[in-house]
Amino acid sequence: MALQDEYTQLLYHLLPEGPAWDGENPLIEGLAPSLNRVHQRADELMAEIDPARTTELIDRYEQLYGLPDSCAPEGVQTLQQRQQRLDAKANVAGGINERFYREQLDALGYT
Repeated sequence: MALQDEYTQLLYHLLPEGPAWDGENPLIEGLAPSLNRVHQRADELMAEIDPARTTELIDRYEQLYGLPDSCAPEGVQTLQQRQQRLDAKANVAGGINERFYREQLDALGYT
């Protein structure tokens, strides 16, 4: 509730000075909760930036990265498995050599 109170104070400070604006304003009292919800939603979406932690946008990320690919095991994958594969594909760094590919396969549970 503290953030909502801060938004309420902020909105009141934006009003011009004068007797017409003294006291409670129903418009401001109604806008502050909306700004609070927008702020909280933005905070929630910040977690979606990381492919290893995404839940809400995982389908979109998988589409962008071409997952599930032909190497994915058959059947239903858990959210954790999907996040792991997505993170590996999005943040992969390495070279074209056997060791690199074996490590990737081990990390993703293909071996």
